[in-house]
Amino acid sequence: MPLSDLTEYFNQRIMEEQGLVEPPLFLRGGLVESRTGGLPLATELHPIRRASDYSVIVGHDATLRAFPPETSQSISAKVFHLADVSGIINLDRLCRTIHMLNYLPISHEDGHLFLHVHPRHVLGIKHDHGAYFEEVIFRCGLPPRRVVISVEVSPLYNRQFKQLQKGLLNYQKRGYSTAIKFNDQANEPFLEGYCIDFLQRITPDFVRLDKNFFAKLRGGQEGQKRIESLRSVILQLDTELLIEGINDESDAHFAKDLHPAYVKGEYFERSSDNPDAGLARQSMA
Repeated sequence: MPLSDLTEYFNQRIMEEQGLVEPPLFLRGGLVESRTGGLPLATELHPIRRASDYSVIVGHDATLRAFPPETSQSISAKVFHLADVSGIINLDRLCRTIHMLNYLPISHEDGHLFLHVHPRHVLGIKHDHGAYFEEVIFRCGLPPRRVVISVEVSPLYNRQFKQLQKGLLNYQKRGYSTAIKFNDQANEPFLEGYCIDFLQRITPDFVRLDKNFFAKLRGGQEGQKRIESLRSVILQLDTELLIEGINDESDAHFAKDLHPAYVKGEYFERSSDNPDAGLARQSMA
């Protein structure tokens, strides 16, 4: 189905469900965008690469781009912080629909599409997580397995552990792939206890860790033990490790020592444009 027809279909559906008087989606330059509170919303797709061969792109990470008209600085995170429970559910669904539609032109490459789902959305839905989105991916012609529901977990939600667990398991039962990303601002007790316990109970398909996540674990034998403990759990669970935020050669060397399955970062994007860019020419295996 043409992108214009899909956009019109979802406009009608969203307007009926939310009682809107104006279409929330519009096409501009061949891409689907939206607005919330006058703020433009768009998609950025970032390649996820195989660590053993950076030239192989295995998927794309869809992130929200939200720029106030008077500035070029994105305030994507604040968009969700300002919404109430019902508002964040609708906003989260809207953003995933935008991302899915913008992914369609490259969906034939058979990779994964990583879609961020806000923890408050998971907690706000009481049952049947993923049911609403099934029609979106059905209309777009993608199997659920290629859609990775990615949730960031932080100490803010440790009291809602069981609810988050239940929601993620619901996504898994519906055939979605899942990814867990642990907040890099967490304290050591959270990193050492909560993260490992969470992984053992959920067993996601992917574990996403930003290079900054390891900042508090680095340094000396104790730091190295913590890193090895986390890596050991990931290997035991047979889940794939994705290291993100690789912005320079130092980051790339650090990621290489962690033996991830996949990597993501500006360093590889710059290197793909420059074949003589140091480490990125080499295998990270």
